[in-house]
Amino acid sequence: MGGPAAGRGRRMLTPRRRGAVRLSCCLPLLALGFDAAGRAAAETLALGDHDAAAWGDPPLVLTPARLPQRLDEAPNAMTVIDRATIEASGARRLIDVLRLVPGFQVGYKTNNLPTATYHGLSDEFARRSLLLLDGQRIFQYSRGVIEWNNLPVPLENIERIEVVRGPAAAAYGSNALQAVINIQTGSPAEYPGLSTRIAAGGGGIADGFARYGGRIGAMDYTLSLASQGDSGYPNVPDDRRNTSLSLAGELPFGAGGELKLQAGFARGEYTVSNPAIAAPPTRDFPVTDNFQSLRWRRSTPRDEWTLTLSHNAFHYGDSGFRTDRLLPGTPLRVDYQIDEERYEADVQYVRHFSEAWRAVARFGYYQERVRSPFYFDTDATLRHEVSWLAGHGEYRIDPAWILNAGAMLEHSSLTDDWLFLPRVSLHHHLDDRHTLRAAYSTGSRQPTLYENQGRAIVRGANVPLTIYRVHASGGLDPEINRAVELGYHWRPSRFAHLDVRLFQERYSNYIGTFYRFAPELPTLLPGHQVLDFANDDPIVVRGLEAQWDWRNSSGTRLFAGYALTDIDASGTRYDAGYAESAPRHGLGLLVSQEFGAGWQASLNYDYQSGMQWYRDPQIDGYHQLGLRVARRFNVGSTSVLAELIGANLLGSVSDYLPDRAWERVLFFRLAVGY
Repeated sequence: MGGPAAGRGRRMLTPRRRGAVRLSCCLPLLALGFDAAGRAAAETLALGDHDAAAWGDPPLVLTPARLPQRLDEAPNAMTVIDRATIEASGARRLIDVLRLVPGFQVGYKTNNLPTATYHGLSDEFARRSLLLLDGQRIFQYSRGVIEWNNLPVPLENIERIEVVRGPAAAAYGSNALQAVINIQTGSPAEYPGLSTRIAAGGGGIADGFARYGGRIGAMDYTLSLASQGDSGYPNVPDDRRNTSLSLAGELPFGAGGELKLQAGFARGEYTVSNPAIAAPPTRDFPVTDNFQSLRWRRSTPRDEWTLTLSHNAFHYGDSGFRTDRLLPGTPLRVDYQIDEERYEADVQYVRHFSEAWRAVARFGYYQERVRSPFYFDTDATLRHEVSWLAGHGEYRIDPAWILNAGAMLEHSSLTDDWLFLPRVSLHHHLDDRHTLRAAYSTGSRQPTLYENQGRAIVRGANVPLTIYRVHASGGLDPEINRAVELGYHWRPSRFAHLDVRLFQERYSNYIGTFYRFAPELPTLLPGHQVLDFANDDPIVVRGLEAQWDWRNSSGTRLFAGYALTDIDASGTRYDAGYAESAPRHGLGLLVSQEFGAGWQASLNYDYQSGMQWYRDPQIDGYHQLGLRVARRFNVGSTSVLAELIGANLLGSVSDYLPDRAWERVLFFRLAVGY
């Protein structure tokens, strides 16, 4: 879903076969989509020795406007995490890589339910940031849940992560309220042969990965199998094992066309503790995710068409427990099972009008379906439909001034209203190294089916009895985030970038929870109380963010981000700890060094001051330090990467609840490419 590149200093990327990267400044069209981001970022090494160098000088980003743009000309602040950074961080899970992004918080309420938020205002369900796979909405369901553990895309297949820091509804609509996280995978052509990786160590860590790439006729393909597991928090029954199978294929055909297929299946096996009212004390349950995506793209020297069809399905198989302690003498059944799926179609057209002006237009539709008798008090399948029309244009006024402007019209069947979601930014290049930007952007989040129609119940196991835990009143308005920012980008050399931004975000119609009196209902809570959802009064978030990415020719890399965040919720109706839901100070720092003979070492440091997740207890500030020592070498024609990784080396870390802490852990990883 790329488009033509135009203007001063812009580099072109062209498709490549078997790992060759070609950069050119004379081609008229950057005929690449989001799927091609992985092609441009990846290289033929099977063990992840990839970095941002393949993205030219200056680097390009695809996510903010769905057009390839210079990093210093994008309409939103950006964090770009390349494959080399992922490897140097020593992370086992994708979500932990986000700790490097200024303004992000990552926490684990339980080992099976990690979450990430940007600028706070979140509980264990990540409802306000949008997750994409190669530019397409995926893995985010009608309750707002992202199954971070159970993504059917192994971390080893991720070549690049582009994070839009700020609202981006003009390009993506609902859920792009705070931030957009775009996972970009590599092209199947870049992974010929067999690659494997295993890991084992403390905390029950036992991981495995295998990927094979080949060709059937004209189609390149990769097939990946991954398994990951650990024992979670110490002294808490929360073991987990996640297994995934994924397939990607690319088939070129005449007249500049290409067909790309992606599919994946993941299954998580989890152990959780039952409340004191239940027996036995633990239970096991499965979670399954699967997705299929088919993308057709056709390019000419001046324009490009892309059609994408996708399907996601999710089954949360926690059948809960039975107990007679809630209502003595009457056994009750508490059930958490839920089935959800989404069908989506998206059409995009990119036009290169001149060297000064280019634009992209999109329209699309998706339908969400959910069935959960114990969450909605009905055996029926509920539906939610969203349709949209969007456009974005980039106009180069002169070599020093660049204007970005776009908007989306979005309609939801839950609210039955059309939202107008604009964005505009103006960039001024003071010279080749210094750029100023001013931007206004909007974000939106439609209410979920659960927030609008939730009826969470407990039923009698042997008698016709229904008791309510949640009873949504409905009639919710969508959340809107209106943000302004002033930014400065400094590029002192090809391999150094500093980005600083001052911002203010104003959230209206924030959907919060509260307890209300419902005398007409049999309720689980005393005093005839049920949990409900309501739009709250405006919340204002202000702050400063800085990000520094620097490398030198001797193999040193410094990747650092700092965030100062202040939340003003003084006018809200509900006292839910909004103001404390983001740390005032946050710092992420990754330092890596290449040595001779294939040796590399890196330190990964994370700090955040005290905070509390939405409606959960306060946690203290913490310092977190990780160390990775790696050696890359060859055994004949086989490439090998051996890694020793330590986490939480400064002591235990509580990142969600004060009574649960991650301890020091050490593990070993070995990767082999044939």
